[in-house]
This record gives sequence, structure tokens and C-alpha cells, in this order.
Amino acid sequence: MRLQQRISGEIQEAKVGTVQRVIIDRIEGDYYVGRTQYDSPEVDPEVLIPVDGQTLAIGQFYEVRITSSDDFDLYAQLAETNFYKSYE
Repeated sequence: MRLQQRISGEIQEAKVGTVQRVIIDRIEGDYYVGRTQYDSPEVDPEVLIPVDGQTLAIGQFYEVRITSSDDFDLYAQLAETNFYKSYE
């Protein structure tokens, strides 16, 4: 498990600074919780985007910039290039 945790952490860290297309699955606490277009729910890492007074639509895609990571999750902000732009 420690080896898998380290490998997962390295994979997530490599995504920091990239822009990813993310679908929003739900709101949990102070975060919108989503996943990249390549990830499956409940299996792959989640992308956590602070609510911070913004309104994102559940089930919609947004471009986000990955700002940090931990072993199993990614943290992001909406990408500046399409701030508040969603995809259908």
C-alpha cells in the first residue's frame, strides 16, 4: 500500500500546473468535487475546487488549473482562459 500511495502521489504531482477539463459531480463542504474527463467516479482521483462564492453547475465540464495535489486528490482553480465558462 505504501508503494501504491507513493506511485499515486507522483502521478498526481505531475499534473500540478496543467489545465484539465473537469466534470463537477457534487458539492462537499467548501469544495466542488469533480473528476477529469479521463477519470471514473469512486476509482480515480477527485479534483477539489474551492466554492469561494462561485457557482458551478453539477454535471457540467469546466477547464481548471491544477494548483496542488496529495497522494489521491488534486486541488484546482477555474482556468483564467475561460473563467466561468462551462461546456455542454
